[in-house]
This record gives sequence, C-alpha cells and structure tokens, in this order.
Amino acid sequence: MTPSPRMFFKSSALALAVALMLGTGFSGSAVAQSQDEEREDRSRDMDNPVTAKLRAAKERRERARQQAGESGGKQESSASATAPLYPLATRVAPSQKVNAKESKTANEVQADYNANKYDSVFSKVDAFAASGSTNAYLQAYLYQLAAVAANNAGDQQKSADYFRKAIDANGLDNNGHYQAMYNLAIQLNQLDQSAEALTVLDRFLSETRTDKPDPIGLKAIILGNLDRPAEGAALFEKVLAAKPDDRPTLMNAVALYQQAGNFDKANGLLENARKQGMLTEGSEYRTLFVGYINAEKYAQAREVLEEGVNKGAIKPSQQLANDYSILAQHYYIDQNKIPEAIDFYTRAMKVSTDGEAALNLARVLRNESRIGEAKAAAKEALAKGVKKPKDANAILALPGGK
Repeated sequence: MTPSPRMFFKSSALALAVALMLGTGFSGSAVAQSQDEEREDRSRDMDNPVTAKLRAAKERRERARQQAGESGGKQESSASATAPLYPLATRVAPSQKVNAKESKTANEVQADYNANKYDSVFSKVDAFAASGSTNAYLQAYLYQLAAVAANNAGDQQKSADYFRKAIDANGLDNNGHYQAMYNLAIQLNQLDQSAEALTVLDRFLSETRTDKPDPIGLKAIILGNLDRPAEGAALFEKVLAAKPDDRPTLMNAVALYQQAGNFDKANGLLENARKQGMLTEGSEYRTLFVGYINAEKYAQAREVLEEGVNKGAIKPSQQLANDYSILAQHYYIDQNKIPEAIDFYTRAMKVSTDGEAALNLARVLRNESRIGEAKAAAKEALAKGVKKPKDANAILALPGGK
C-alpha cells in the first residue's frame, strides 16, 4: 500500500530523438574524367550534333554553378556544397577524387540501396573492400551506405560495424565523418554497449567541439546507463537551458535526478514545468506525484494528482486506485484524518479493477462502527476479488447493519 522509497525511471526508457543520417552523399558528377575520356566524348559529339548541344548546355550550367559558388549564390546540394555542420572541428578533411570505374561501383551500390536490396549492398561493399582499393573516400562512403542499409534492415550490430569501418577509413569530409561517428555512438548505446558508446561520443564531442543539444543529451542517457545519473542529469539541464520548452528533455532530466536520489531537484523541475502549463500527460503528473510522495510532501502530492485527474490527463485505472490508496493510508495512519481516508479509499474503490481498495474501506468503516457501510464495501470487495476473502466475510458476519 505504500510506495517504495525510490521509484526510478530506468535509463533505458529515456526518450531522445536521435535520427540516423546518411551524411555525405555520392554524386556521379563528382567523378573526374581523364583527358582521354574527354577527348573520346568530344569525338562522339562531332558525329552527333544533338549530343554536342546537350554537352555544351551542361558545361554552361556547370560554369554557372561555379560562378554562383564564387559569388556566394545558392548551389545544388552536395557533399562539397553543404555548410559545415561542425565548423570548429579540429580534423582536416581529406580530399580525394573518384575515377570512372570506381564511380560505376558506387552507383551500382547506391542503386541497390535505393531499391532496398540490402544483401546486395553488403556483398558489393565487402567485395570492394577486399579488392585492395586505396581510395579512402569511396571506402568510407560505401561503408557508411552499408551501415545505414544494415540499420534499415534491423541489424544494429552490423550497422555499428560498418560505421566503425567508415570512420577508420577516414576518407569522408567532416560532415560525413562525424555523422558516422555520432551514428556509431547511437547504435552502440542501443546495443547496450554503453562504455564503448561513451568513448566514441567523447571523441566526437572533443574533435567537433560542438555544443549541440542532441549529442549532449545522448551522452546524458549513456551516463545514466553507466550508473552515473547525476552527471547525466546535469547534462540534461544544460540542454534545458538552451531548450527550456523541450518536454522530453525535461522528463529525461527528472528521471536521472530521481535515479540519482535527488528528488528535490527532480520535483523542482517538474513543479516549475507544471506552473508553466507544460505538463499534459498523465505520466508526467504521476512522476511529480511520486516525487512528492517519496519526499513525504503529501499535500503537494494530492494537489498534483487531483489536478491531473481534473484535467483529464490521468485516466481511471488500477494505478490511479493505488495512488488514491496511498493518500488514504497516509490520512488514516499518519494524520488520523478519518474523513479524508474514507474519501480517498472510496475514490480508489470506484476506479479499482480488484477489491483491495474496497476491503480497506470496509476495514476503516468497521473501525468507525459504520457497520452497514462496511458490509456494503466488503460485498464490493468480494465481487471484484481480494487476496484475503476471509477478512471481507468476517466483516459481513458482524452483527448490525443491513
């Protein structure tokens, strides 16, 4: 009937929106043609005026794109044209071109990926890796593509292995390289390989020197998984400072503070959110209710529970019956406030799916010599089912009442 001293939220249940991103995309237009290949193309153009016109138009568009880039105009989205996601990164991005033969391989793998032919993606990527190619960019790109394919196929361990290989190849630009590193940390965390996930994420944070909320929040979750909840909660608070209206981050911070046993801090965050009208879910109200119960602040706990019920956030359930019974027991045993105890046991009985609350109500009414009401509650208890039917029958056997 009483709550456990601490009612923690398991860190594995924390919700953090972290999306797997492909990172650097491959574009066939980035392939460098040899001079011989260009001469062959132009020779064919001489025999085909239509092709020659198309090629000339393509070259004009390419020159226009280059001029737009030099003048700060908009460019087509590509790996080289996107703004740096990690402008403070310490890594110097490598530069490597892809020849026509390698471009063909990349496009074939990309086509298989687009067609969801993931087994083919894996076999072709593995075959390319075994071919002895020294093109670090293409190796890293294909490994990253295979990693995302493995994730889509539901094989997180294979996805993590490919992301690790993409990082080790060290051929992508900083956007792709560090997105692969971040995604590796995500996968390792989801695989419950928390220690390695933290190592990878710390490297990511150190090298990128980023202060973006998502990786900081991910580190907070990992710290919670490693039984370091106080450190994780402090990081979530750092995220909250930048995103004060972020409810998932708020609840994650609360969960870790509770896990760390710092109920005052957890309650303070939730109470502040309640005053701002941020609590809308029954689970959020109940988290604050539990926090106040654990802190033995029953008046505040009652206020929160009743507000959640009145607003429709907390629905009738056995859990609500249990919470009402906690308050009833407090009023009856700790404060000797019999009317309040009867009130909350009655509320509990109405929403309960078993007869335990009704039996407790019957016991209180019997002790108050309200035998008729006690017998009615005992009948309700037996109808719903109780662990000790003898207690209910004993009340029914009492003289008096109707």
